Amino acid sequence: MATFAIPNRPFATEPLTGLMTPDGIFEVALGQQTINAHVQNNGPVVAGAQVYVESVSDPGIVVTPQTQYIASAATNVAHLFSWQADFSAAQPGKHLVSFIVQTSAGHQRIIKQIFVTKMAYHPATRSFSATTPEGVLAVAFESMVGPANPTCCPGSKRGTCKDGVCVARQTLTNILTTASKQQESAGQAGNLLHYLSKEFKQHDPDFVFCMSQVLVGTVDTAVLPTPAFAGQYGDLPFQDPWWKLILAIIAFLLLVAAAIAEAVDGTGSITVGGSGTYDPSTGTGSCCTASASGGGTSYVAAGLLAAAATVATIAAASDVRDPYRKGQDHTAPDTATELTTAEALRMSLKYADPIIPGKPFKVGIEYKYVRHTTAKNYTYSATETNANVHLLDHYVINAPDVVRAYKRERWIVKAQFYEIGSKLYRGDQLFVQCYLIGPAGQLRKFALQDNGTLPDTKPNDGTYTGVWQFTEDDLGMWKYFVLAQDVNRADPSLDPEQAAQIIAGMILTNQLSITFEGGT
Repeated sequence: MATFAIPNRPFATEPLTGLMTPDGIFEVALGQQTINAHVQNNGPVVAGAQVYVESVSDPGIVVTPQTQYIASAATNVAHLFSWQADFSAAQPGKHLVSFIVQTSAGHQRIIKQIFVTKMAYHPATRSFSATTPEGVLAVAFESMVGPANPTCCPGSKRGTCKDGVCVARQTLTNILTTASKQQESAGQAGNLLHYLSKEFKQHDPDFVFCMSQVLVGTVDTAVLPTPAFAGQYGDLPFQDPWWKLILAIIAFLLLVAAAIAEAVDGTGSITVGGSGTYDPSTGTGSCCTASASGGGTSYVAAGLLAAAATVATIAAASDVRDPYRKGQDHTAPDTATELTTAEALRMSLKYADPIIPGKPFKVGIEYKYVRHTTAKNYTYSATETNANVHLLDHYVINAPDVVRAYKRERWIVKAQFYEIGSKLYRGDQLFVQCYLIGPAGQLRKFALQDNGTLPDTKPNDGTYTGVWQFTEDDLGMWKYFVLAQDVNRADPSLDPEQAAQIIAGMILTNQLSITFEGGT
């Protein structure tokens, strides 16, 4: 019997933009999400294989049954498959997913771990929290960085406009507060993003890409460990990523939620930030322009904005070592009997370079760490400048400019992505998608794979290929975007400190940039 494997940890894609969440972590508040997994044959060629999800260790995760097929499973070739699942009743923590690969020789069971967080909003403090088995990360955004005068809102649902400036009727914070009260009465407190996502019924061709707050400015965070721990170092969430990744998930989801609120209710605010002219040397004030190539009138562009802001947040806090870990490095308790009951971290991010996913840029960070123990408090402060390490040298997209639907021609898009040093990404190393936006605002998306299955001509050659079949109802000019995100390829045998340095789900293609030009 062939030996099949799932080489990378299965990852989540959120339902609105279809983007992979930071590090592929699943979030209870999003409700419906997609479980994605690369299935690879490490044995001889197999003709005909079926793949399905057998079960999940958490009964609160409900997977929609679906059997996937591999016509010919070649040796050392990975195929990407997806399953819809509802995480609304999931418990935060590590969970096991059992996959079955069925061939003529029998079946093989593959068990893989996934990570699930649970995010909540707290109206009294206007703060957020994310729960993991090792503790709760509480987050309060003191300021966000955004354009001083965003020009937007031609539609009345986005508020009132004066001199091209949109004045929203309500902020996202107010929407969340209202939603929280409604959900508390319904016994569903905490599932706020799921509430918002229910409001967004379809792609809105009139949605204007206008975000009044774009990047994290100053943020106060705190970890409440479960339980309090002795010694210098506490456990990492899921025994794998840094705490900053949980912060990045919160920031990513809030910006996606802001995109929903912008499309539905005419608001895109997360919290009250600064105003005036942005000063890159101090990181104060409003800043910037966010532009998407080919036009930005889509909530997909807002999803890209969330992804770009996530890359910036991760870059500022550094992939190599987390500010919480650095604080622990410098605040060893005086006695062995002390227990750390809480850790606090205040971070201010300072932007000097344009934020362009996949490109080198630097972000400054000032932070103060405080360790609270049963005996006393310990503090550590630092100022650093860190760089984005999720890079592409360049990428090449090829697709026909004209497809004749009346001849039932298939539209085939091919993409190649080059690492720094011009080495090609191959096979299961990337998650690649094509987004099609039609003349009436239609949205279609599909995956590109490097697995040798038609229309891809050769497996693992570094050419990711996908296909779409247009019909005669689709006539007109379409725009397309090919997006690539990196995949977590950490070996399960790595210890937590090593595994935490491998962060995935970062956008690598540069359809969107955030610049600091124009003064205000």
